[in-house]
Amino acid sequence: MKQKYNLFFLAIGLIAIAIMIADIGIGTISDNIRKTSWFFLAIIAVRLPVYFLNTLSWQKVSLHPNGENDNPNFWRFFQMTISGYAINYITPVVALGGEPYRILRMKDYVGYKRATSSVVMYAVIHILSHFIFWAIGFGLILFYPDISMSFRIVSIVFILICILAAFFISKFYRRGIVYGFFCFLMKIPFVKIWASKKMTEEFANNLKEIDFQIKDFYINHRKAFLSALFLETLSRIVGCLEILLIMLAIDLKINLEQSIIISAGTSLFANILFFSPMQLGTKEGGLILSLKSIALPATQGVYIGLAMRISELFWIILGVLMIKFCAKRKAYDVR
Repeated sequence: MKQKYNLFFLAIGLIAIAIMIADIGIGTISDNIRKTSWFFLAIIAVRLPVYFLNTLSWQKVSLHPNGENDNPNFWRFFQMTISGYAINYITPVVALGGEPYRILRMKDYVGYKRATSSVVMYAVIHILSHFIFWAIGFGLILFYPDISMSFRIVSIVFILICILAAFFISKFYRRGIVYGFFCFLMKIPFVKIWASKKMTEEFANNLKEIDFQIKDFYINHRKAFLSALFLETLSRIVGCLEILLIMLAIDLKINLEQSIIISAGTSLFANILFFSPMQLGTKEGGLILSLKSIALPATQGVYIGLAMRISELFWIILGVLMIKFCAKRKAYDVR
């Protein structure tokens, strides 16, 4: 990837890290680390298997059309996964700011078309796993004791919405994604001028080729598609251990079922308010509402959110550093 893109993403990351540290406060960070003691190492470490599963999922959708394995090795995928999520977290672009970075890095290995189809396919699977995870969370609420009938009805409605959304998202694989998206941009005021100029015959053919690769993967590699979706959904369940460990650190014992409900509610709330950079305020608000829904102390929502934010800060710093120090090497260095 060209040096200017590395510097661009690096600058965004450094600015966001500075804002996060200023927002949390050095004193608050050190106080919370002391409060959670050795638990904090475990809280940070939980994201390691999560990113591991994310990487495996992305690898599943990065198949060569002929079945050949010409992708970068797992370590390179792992680096791009962590850095991509770091950029996603700090950019208010529907949490998709890291996708351009991944494409630019990936194209150095497999070319622009393969890189774009790979990243788009994984992004859609990532979104699809959101709805599956939310459906699981609201499904667990239905069997949770002492839940009011009105809340059960709301949960059923959300489950149906998630199932319907997942159905329509899966349809995109058959109908194509990239070309249709650019055609949509050509109808939006202001943006349509840029999109129309961009849509040359060669560019349109490239987009259709990318869509063909996406549809081919979904139709002819269904096992790999389902495996990738399973791994991505599993990563969300594993990520719930972070909340479980934070609660244990403050002597408030919960089980995995409760942590899934809390995580699903928090995730839904944060995604509804997707425009908030670094999820400022949305995570804490979602945690408070989720804790209230299952009769747990809502006052702990702020502390849990703060602990999660400090953990996120660690992985953002690591991801940003990878942008700078893990640039692509020559082919014989990565095989």
